[in-house]
Amino acid sequence: MKRMECTQTKSWAARLLVFLTAFTLAACGDDTPASPDPTPADDNGEVSFEISNDGGTGTGTSTSPVEVSKGDTLNMVISQKSSYTDSDGTVFECEPKATIELFAKLDTVYVEDLNQLTNVQEKTEVQTSKDGQDPVVNEINQKFLIGEQYVNFDLAYEVYTYKTVEGKTIEMPYVKLNQANLGSSNATEETKSSSEAVVKSITVKPLPKTRASVSDTTWYEVNAVFNLDIECMNAKTENKQNLTFSVTYLGAVTTEIELGEPVKELSSAIEVLGGTNSTSSPFLANPQEVMSLLFKQNSSYIDSYGNKMSCEPEAKIRFFAQADTIYASEKEELEGIPASHDFVFTASGEDPVLYSAIQLFELGVQHIQLEMSYEIYTATDVEGNEIEMPYLKQNATITSAATVSELSTVTGEMADTTFYEVRVPIKLETVYVGTADENVQTTEIVASYIGAIVTWKEEPELVRVEYRTGYVWEEAHDNLPLLYYAKVYRDRYYSNGEVFTDEFVDAGHPAELNSVTGINREFPCEEISRSEQRNDSIWTSECIVAVDDMSTFDSYVKMDEMNPGNWSEYVVSKLYENVNLEETDYTSSENYESTSLQSGWYFQCFPHCQYIYARFDGASMFTLYADSGMYDQFLSIDGKIIDFLEHKPVRNFSHNVEDAPQYSNGKRLTNECTTYYLGRKFYTKTVLILYEK
Repeated sequence: MKRMECTQTKSWAARLLVFLTAFTLAACGDDTPASPDPTPADDNGEVSFEISNDGGTGTGTSTSPVEVSKGDTLNMVISQKSSYTDSDGTVFECEPKATIELFAKLDTVYVEDLNQLTNVQEKTEVQTSKDGQDPVVNEINQKFLIGEQYVNFDLAYEVYTYKTVEGKTIEMPYVKLNQANLGSSNATEETKSSSEAVVKSITVKPLPKTRASVSDTTWYEVNAVFNLDIECMNAKTENKQNLTFSVTYLGAVTTEIELGEPVKELSSAIEVLGGTNSTSSPFLANPQEVMSLLFKQNSSYIDSYGNKMSCEPEAKIRFFAQADTIYASEKEELEGIPASHDFVFTASGEDPVLYSAIQLFELGVQHIQLEMSYEIYTATDVEGNEIEMPYLKQNATITSAATVSELSTVTGEMADTTFYEVRVPIKLETVYVGTADENVQTTEIVASYIGAIVTWKEEPELVRVEYRTGYVWEEAHDNLPLLYYAKVYRDRYYSNGEVFTDEFVDAGHPAELNSVTGINREFPCEEISRSEQRNDSIWTSECIVAVDDMSTFDSYVKMDEMNPGNWSEYVVSKLYENVNLEETDYTSSENYESTSLQSGWYFQCFPHCQYIYARFDGASMFTLYADSGMYDQFLSIDGKIIDFLEHKPVRNFSHNVEDAPQYSNGKRLTNECTTYYLGRKFYTKTVLILYEK
C-alpha cells in the first residue's frame, strides 16, 4: 500500500493499456447538490489517497507492476481524504473514491501466426459517461484489442462539490484516473530466437511445443504491460502517480500440417544355419542332412508424424528326407513329381506370435518333411493403436519332377545293384505382408538321397520279413522343443540271401511335464510367492501360502494313470501310400496284431499324475500336481500293428509332508516324480509351504 498527498492540478496523461483493469467508485458525504458548472477549488483544497488491491495480485506500487494472473480479474480501490478550508475558517471534508477493474476476456488465444499475438489495434475503444450528483461518478471504459484478445479497463472516480459562504459552488479536490496506455519504457519481446525490439510492449515467451493429430501448436506466455496516471485535481500542490499493470495469458500459434500416409517397410536376408552345401538358392540338403534356413528381417513402421517403430522378426525352414536310401525295382519308381499334403499354420506365444506348420511330400516310399515358421510383432503408435508390423511368411510350395543321376553299379552273383542320386526340388514361395509391395520371392530347396535299383539275375522270392523299433532324440533348437522320433525298420530277406531294409520315421513327440500347485480361490488365504525352474527335461515349482488357521489341516494322495495299448484312442500322425508288401507267402518271427487301418503312424499322449490334496475341515483347498506325460505310437504297415509297448516309460513317484519350523505352525508338502523313457531321464517336483498368519 502507498499513501500520497497531492495539492495542485495537472493536465491528464494518456497511454495505451493492454490487459484487464476495472475501476469501482465509492461515495463520500455532502448532500448539497452541485452547481451545473462548479468552479475548481482554490489553494485552500487538499487531498490524500490510499491504494488497496482487493481480490487481485501485486503490490500496486509504481516500481512493481500490478500483476494480473491468467483468468483473474483485478479490483483496485483508491480511497481519498478531500478537504477545503472556507474563507470563514470552516473546513469541509469528504471521501471520494476511485476504482480500477482490469481483466482479459480470454484465458488462451489461438492464432495461426505469431504476429497475431502482438498486433494491437491502433485506436483504443473508449467510452465515457457521468452518473449521479454529489458525487458525480465519472466512468471510463477502455478496450484494447490485441489480435483476438480483448483487455478491458473499467475506470471510475468520484467528484464532490461544496457551496462556499460566498455562495459559490466549487469542486472538491479529488483523484482523477486518466485513460490507460499500452507499454512501458523497458518492455521487450522474447521469441524463439534472441530478444528483439519492443513491439507495443507485448511480450511472448515460448513454452513447450505439442503435436496434435493434424497440427503443430507452439505455446507462448503473452505478457501485456499498461500504465495509468493518477492525478490530484483542485489541490494546491501538484502531484501525479503512475501505476503499471501487467496482464498475462496463454497464446497458442497453431500451424496446420499435412500428414503423410503411414509407411511400412521390410527387408530380409537368408542365413544358412547348417546341413547344406549351398549358400544360395537352390539350397541342397545331402543324404543324412537336415537343412535349416533363417530369414532375418528388418521391419519398420513410420506413422503420419514421422515416428518410427522397428523390430526384427524371423522366419525359418527345416527340410530333410526321412530315408537316406530308397530301394526300388524300377528306375521309374524314383522319378516323378512328389505328392504334397496340405499344411495349416498354428499360432503360439505373444509379441511375437509364432506361426508354424509341417508339410509332407511323398515320392514312392520316400517321405520329405518341410517345417516352416514365421513371427509377427505388434507395436503401439502414439495414438494407442495396435499396429501389426510387416513380416515375411511362407505362402505356398511348388513341386517339380525329381532328377535321377546314375552314380555306380555293383555286380553280384545273384543280382546287380545300380545306385542313383535322386534330387527332389521344391520351390518355397515367400511374401512380404503389410508392405506396399508384396515382394513375392521363390526359394528353391532340394532334397538329395540315394535310390537303389536291384536287377536280379534270377528272380528271388521274399521269404521272411522282420520289423524292428528304434528312436532318436533331437535336442531343442530353432523354437522346437526336445523331441524324439520313433522309427520302424522293415528288413526283407530274399531267397538269394539279399537283405533290404526300409525305414519309417514318425513326426516327432516331446515329453509333457507338469509341476504346479492349484489353489481353491474361495478359500481365505494369501499367496506369498511362486517360483519355478523348467526346461525340456525338468520342471520344479514352489508355492508359499499363508492361511488363517492350520489346526484342521490334513492331506491325502491320489494316483491317476492312462495306459497305452487301446489303439482306437490313437489319432493320425502321418499316413503312407503304396508301402505295403504285396507278397503274402513270407514269414515273420513274431505274430503281430492285424489291422485294417491305412498305412501310417498313429499316436497318443499318456499322462501319469500323482496328486497331493491339502485339506481344511475335510475340504480340498490346495492340489499339488506332479505329472509325467509321455507319448506312445504305433505303425500300421503290411496290415500289421508294429507297437512300442516294449518302450513303456518307468515312473517313480514319491511324496512327503513334514514340518516347516521356520514358519508359524508351518507344513512343507513335496510331490515328485522321476521318469525314465527311451534312454532319457525326466524329473518333476512340486513344493507347497503352508503356514499360519
